[in-house]
Amino acid sequence: MTEKEHTIVKIQSLEGKVLVTWSDGSVSPFHFIWLRDNCRCADCGEPTIGRRTLRLTDLSLDVRPTDITVNHYANRHGSSRESPSCLKTDQPGTGQVGIDQSGISQLAIKWSDGHESIFSDHWLQTYRYDRPFRISQCFKPPLWDRPILEHPPEMLFDEVNSSDDSLLEMLCHIRDHGLCFLKGAEAKDGVLEPFVNKIGYIQETNFGRVQDLVIDRTKPSIANDVTALKTHTDEPYRASPPGILMFHCIATDVNGAGSSTFMDGFQLAEILRQEDPEGFQALAQNRQTYRRHFAGDVDLVTEFPVISIDEFGNICGIRINDRVASPLNIDETQIEIYYRGLKRFLQLTEDPDRMILRILQPGDIAIFDNHRILHGRTTISMKGKRWLQWMQIERGDFYSTLRITADRLNIPRDANPLLRGAYS
Repeated sequence: MTEKEHTIVKIQSLEGKVLVTWSDGSVSPFHFIWLRDNCRCADCGEPTIGRRTLRLTDLSLDVRPTDITVNHYANRHGSSRESPSCLKTDQPGTGQVGIDQSGISQLAIKWSDGHESIFSDHWLQTYRYDRPFRISQCFKPPLWDRPILEHPPEMLFDEVNSSDDSLLEMLCHIRDHGLCFLKGAEAKDGVLEPFVNKIGYIQETNFGRVQDLVIDRTKPSIANDVTALKTHTDEPYRASPPGILMFHCIATDVNGAGSSTFMDGFQLAEILRQEDPEGFQALAQNRQTYRRHFAGDVDLVTEFPVISIDEFGNICGIRINDRVASPLNIDETQIEIYYRGLKRFLQLTEDPDRMILRILQPGDIAIFDNHRILHGRTTISMKGKRWLQWMQIERGDFYSTLRITADRLNIPRDANPLLRGAYS
């Protein structure tokens, strides 16, 4: 949904496009083939719900309007206000027509293949693809600042577990800040799974469906070591790394050792971009190889950038875990720049002033976006027992639940994709 509804005030047919001028003065091009392919009438179907009868292979790429009519209505309930304004486009060339700015409008098109389509101004506003609009619609979450570091989002488990309003609030905290803590859950096995299922399907990996993080020197996992664990993102060696991670504390070290640490990877990447733009670009444009290999069990290898950015340069994902980094295999002209940028980024991941330290108490749950938030922990004492249960869900399922929950509460929300994640 756009922030403000705009009506069509002028249309022009030019070089295979309909140029729509909106009541705010902006202009959007809509290519003929794009409009014809996106007809949502009963005959063509609605692809977003899986009902699509129109096939692009059945269309001519040279399809064009024979005329375009703009229908006007006084309000969004559909009462007619005036006669249509019509733009004939039977002959090659250009044409344009001006339209009153009040009320609402629909674009009705008759096509050269005999079909007719109608597009509401709201629909066209939602899916317009001119570059300024696309830039304005990019989801850019706020970076962590001092207030977030000192008072990160925190809620009560029972409220989130029993109320759609509180559930949506928690989901929005994770969307915007990448992290939320829950207090007051029962400190026992089996509490986390039904809660996770409220948000999305549990994502199973070679570590299993439910991971019990308990000190056990017999298991080949760094998570079972007692030494401090530097902040990182989990499993960058997967083509699709874990999405939303949840840690439920069931028992903690009796000495209070073993603080969980969290950092905003987007904030660190932005600092690097300001300090060393060339080093930032090296980490965003070159692929780092990651590998996890346990003989006879798993051998996972991927190549992805440490920093993922979209086509407009917005940071949308982080993969950083030097413990599973393989030898770099990039153009020789990039090696020194890359290492300079990587060293500085790793230095930033060790900065305690940009870190949240939280000793998870029995009943605490930490929920965070693994494509943004780095996590780790301080040294654990062997005198006590530290037991965390860990589960994860896909980020796509997380965003789906956010939208559906907002719909249940009749709260406007964005139907477009949000953060793309660490997939550049």
